Amino acid sequence: MKKGIILTLALAMVAFTSVGMWGDIIEAGPALKGFSWYLIPVIAMFGFGNDFIKFLRWHIYLAKMGIDITLGKSLMIFLSGLSMSATPGKMGFLIKSQMLKSITNRKIITTSPVIIAELYMDLICLAMISLLGIGLFSKGIWVALILCVLPAICLIPQVADTLIKILSKLPVFSGRTHDLKDALDNMFRLFGPKVVIMSFIITLIAWTSEGVALMLIIKGLGLEMGIIKATSIFGFSTLIGVLSMLPGGLIVTDASLMGLIVHAGIPATPAALAAIMARVFTLWLAVLIGSICLIKNRNYIYGYIEEV
Repeated sequence: MKKGIILTLALAMVAFTSVGMWGDIIEAGPALKGFSWYLIPVIAMFGFGNDFIKFLRWHIYLAKMGIDITLGKSLMIFLSGLSMSATPGKMGFLIKSQMLKSITNRKIITTSPVIIAELYMDLICLAMISLLGIGLFSKGIWVALILCVLPAICLIPQVADTLIKILSKLPVFSGRTHDLKDALDNMFRLFGPKVVIMSFIITLIAWTSEGVALMLIIKGLGLEMGIIKATSIFGFSTLIGVLSMLPGGLIVTDASLMGLIVHAGIPATPAALAAIMARVFTLWLAVLIGSICLIKNRNYIYGYIEEV
């Protein structure tokens, strides 16, 4: 029964996000006349490059946690997790912990710090990119500073300990304070100086890859935008979408991405098309590839169904 429920929920999420993907593609279709189609393979490569580069960060985190699995299985789990890229706050990525459990028999709560560490590093890096971007636009610097500080606050041990105490009072976590504390300790183990520096550099390169994709899309429309500006625009709009907690930042990310592109001097019509194409070749391409991997490796979703 539990197996069926988990698989049904996972595939339902795949179906839901696919509807959003096709909506973007259909909307973009009529305005594609005159686009430089020879750039599409390169755009797709850089658009998906964000996630593929982050696989290196994922594997480093697994090694640091002492989770010893083959490179092939690690890649399979990571790619399958991309199917959940459009879930609110990307919390659907916890499906990777379930798949790790199927292979290693480790409890989900002991591997979830890897996913949390991934999301935190993304937030911190996006905040830094946003700070750069808003600095380029010469407005709203205090907003950017707040966005930079917020993700880092929960990395302070005292703040995290307080959060654990609050969570331990909830019925779902009642009696599990020790497990939560172990998970917190494991997460902080991932934030040693060496690992933080490596993962930050990897994450920065990954998000720059999506900036390159946006830059190439605008180039394909016959316009120009620098790589730094394109990366900061994409990063800031993505951060706004993540903080909105909407699935995939739907509407919020799209609207802010288009608005920032227009603010950068691109006319409204090509800006709208660029925003749609950027989402298709970044978010939705990742969801599509992840969904294929998830369906192919669906048995790992419920290999061992026990208490987390």
